[in-house]
Amino acid sequence: MYRIAVLADQDEARKGYAEQIARFCQTKGLFPQIEGCSNQEQFFENVQKTAPTNAVIALPGVAGLNAVEHLRSVCPACAIIWCSDLDFSLQAFRLRVEYFILEPVSAGSFQQGLNVWFANKEFYASVPITNETN
Repeated sequence: MYRIAVLADQDEARKGYAEQIARFCQTKGLFPQIEGCSNQEQFFENVQKTAPTNAVIALPGVAGLNAVEHLRSVCPACAIIWCSDLDFSLQAFRLRVEYFILEPVSAGSFQQGLNVWFANKEFYASVPITNETN
């Protein structure tokens, strides 16, 4: 089962992201567990218990950068959409974030991030796994 975590300090944003994710996943025939958190402590306690397959981080400034860095270190395979009020696009690239959105976040830009998640899921599912060594 897919587990998607949403970390946003604003209730309205957190609920909005969760609703957009649920609608998008329904169109793809997926019904993930979507969990929202408003603070990093609670978020990372939950991550320690069960690692998410995907995450949305929407925190202002350096708080977002710190959360993404920490998430990447504890869950290296987690697909991340990062929404920020500061241009951390270079750091997002360095941290292998699947999609970075500079605020204000539009429904269209968030939809593009979700499409990237789904496209990467299909790509990785199609890659054959072999145990061959040269």
